[in-house]
Amino acid sequence: MIALDFDGTLAPLVDDPEDSRMLPEARSALEALTRLDGVSIALVSGRAIESLARVASPLQEWFLVGSHGIEILSPGEVVHYETPWLVPQGLQRGFEGVVSHHPGTRLEVKPFGLALHTRGVEPSLAREAEKEAAAVCDEWEGDLVIRSGHGILECSVTEADKGEGLLALVERTGASATLFAGDDLTDEDGFAVLGNRDFSLRVGPGESRARFRIADAAEMAQILWRVFELRSARSS
Repeated sequence: MIALDFDGTLAPLVDDPEDSRMLPEARSALEALTRLDGVSIALVSGRAIESLARVASPLQEWFLVGSHGIEILSPGEVVHYETPWLVPQGLQRGFEGVVSHHPGTRLEVKPFGLALHTRGVEPSLAREAEKEAAAVCDEWEGDLVIRSGHGILECSVTEADKGEGLLALVERTGASATLFAGDDLTDEDGFAVLGNRDFSLRVGPGESRARFRIADAAEMAQILWRVFELRSARSS
């Protein structure tokens, strides 16, 4: 199984999440890998499924994991998938207030949580906005999960992580080995569940438990093509 984060791994990081698109070289490699026997492809993202499907335009054959492992879809299920929306309106209004007080920040409303995007915002303003958003979550009644990453702070009403999503994918696919790549703190949960037969790749800088490291999404695309070449040679 080849399971990949999207933003920062297959698509270069951009200020506006809606502008994110997979590198053409990476997409071509994934399409080629999809056609090989015995290979399963999965996108594993913190994005909600509806957002992931919109920016990634996944093939029907791909598995999709959204909302950090909360949403898990097998091939073809995205066509009839109805997104549940569980975010309390009061919590959303709190985040909307943070955005209104910090020009340049953006709010992403997800089915199970909210994300404050600060990428591209002046660093001190970004830190102030993220601190205020975290305070909104802390003051809310009930258990909420707070995550931070590259220019983003998220608050979720349901707890799950990419490690749980990966384990569910392994169970569904029966994969004998997994390649998982990601670029952010939330991907560390995925690296943590991999075994000796698996292959973990950290994209970009930062401490990581991944076994290997590459520079960026462009290098990820090159690796996918190399995997295709090796797998094709083995099959022939």
